[in-house]
Amino acid sequence: MNAEKVLRKFAYPIGILFPWLLTPFAFLVTDSLPKANVPLLYIVMVVFIAINVTVELAIINALSSFFAFSFFFAEPYGSIMIHQDEDLLTISLFLLTSILVGYMATKHKKNVQKIRMREFMTDIELELLERLPKAIDTKDVIAALRDALKPWQEHCVLITHEDNWVTHPMIRRLTNLRKTYLEELLELRLTPETIAKIPELEQEHDVYFLYSSRQVIGLLRIATENIQHLPRDIFLLLLHQVNISLERTRLAADLEKEKIAKENELLRSSLLSSVSHDFRTPLTTMIGATSTVLEFGEHLDKQQTRELLNTVLEEAERLNRYTQNLLDMTRLGFGQMQLECNWVSVEEILSVVKKRLRPLLTQNHLTEVIATQVPSLYVHAALLEQAIFNVIDNAIKFSPRNASIDIECVKEADQVVITICDQGTGIPEDEREKVFERFHTAEKGDRRKSGSGLGLTICRGMIMAHGGNVSIHPNPKRVGDRLNPGCCVRIALPLSDQHEQQKLPKSEE
Repeated sequence: MNAEKVLRKFAYPIGILFPWLLTPFAFLVTDSLPKANVPLLYIVMVVFIAINVTVELAIINALSSFFAFSFFFAEPYGSIMIHQDEDLLTISLFLLTSILVGYMATKHKKNVQKIRMREFMTDIELELLERLPKAIDTKDVIAALRDALKPWQEHCVLITHEDNWVTHPMIRRLTNLRKTYLEELLELRLTPETIAKIPELEQEHDVYFLYSSRQVIGLLRIATENIQHLPRDIFLLLLHQVNISLERTRLAADLEKEKIAKENELLRSSLLSSVSHDFRTPLTTMIGATSTVLEFGEHLDKQQTRELLNTVLEEAERLNRYTQNLLDMTRLGFGQMQLECNWVSVEEILSVVKKRLRPLLTQNHLTEVIATQVPSLYVHAALLEQAIFNVIDNAIKFSPRNASIDIECVKEADQVVITICDQGTGIPEDEREKVFERFHTAEKGDRRKSGSGLGLTICRGMIMAHGGNVSIHPNPKRVGDRLNPGCCVRIALPLSDQHEQQKLPKSEE
């Protein structure tokens, strides 16, 4: 218990008895100082009481000091009766001075406390205003307010949907009916008419509303009588700023939902556009070839029939690739891509990819260079095969006739880098990141090559799922060729920490 609480607890006994207890010390002072200076001791005591307790107690103390001085230091001694005009004037001035000084000291103390409280509230407001603009949702705003109210946590309670507010001492003292009212206010549906009545509801139920234009977020119940000199204007401004932030986060959340809805709509539109464009050509070809066989099968020789059936098969395989890309993109978009990793060599991966590419390499050819020090990779083989397949398939679409597609694999520091270079028309620098976006193709309109615009998107998603990255660079071997400068897709895969514990298949042999 601090000194101020002790003084308040024993205020009236101290105020009445302390002047009489001070009298022996006053007798000692009179041996070295004139008797006229004795009232100063009592005045000091009155000022002390006024500063640390209340002006009412200081007045009581001044009256008690008046009687103590009259009894011990004014003739006739041992009586409160005063016969000499000089003593009467002295103690009258003493009483008047004590009351005025006590009043001024108390008033000064209150002013100082008010100034300190305003400074304290200003600091809280500045700290809160610094946090509120950074709040991204309602929980952040409420958390910022709760931290600001920590100095008064015994005298206030924040009532929200998620808090166990009924256990707070301020709530436990309420009746069940009052608690029910608070629950109803918390569930109140806001309309413009209801919002206009909020000041009345606050005054009626002794709470402050925390709300946006759509719903009540919480209620604040605070015992202002227990918080001395609380500046109501700053406090209300603070709550107003909180409500503004709650509305801002609501608008931001609604805007984000609207943005996601628009993006989903654009995605659906792009998907329909892509599917209708890329599926129509092979379907048209398949329908034409099949109808030709059905209608003129008797007039076609075996070679013609075989060519038509091969056309149907090729277009069906193309549709299958488009469908696979769409399925892969869906799994990547919804986070359903699960890695089932195992140790596999780069040679094995490329061998499978080349088999799948054989029907597509009718006008182009592959070259392959794999450095001797390239280690095995701890990867999901099927996903890596699909990623490399998509890159080479894309390169074939944009490569001129008889052009080669070069594959190079090397070890760089703690990663394996697979570079696939073509001799096509290249990709402008400002387009190199855009080609990884969904449904983006390097050419539009009638010049557009067949493809859904998902191949490189899926490739990057699969490689990033392994902790790697995919980027596009100019083909260094064709820098001087303006017509077909080509480009290189660089796939970087990190080496697993487990690699040191594994032996390469070649070394085992």
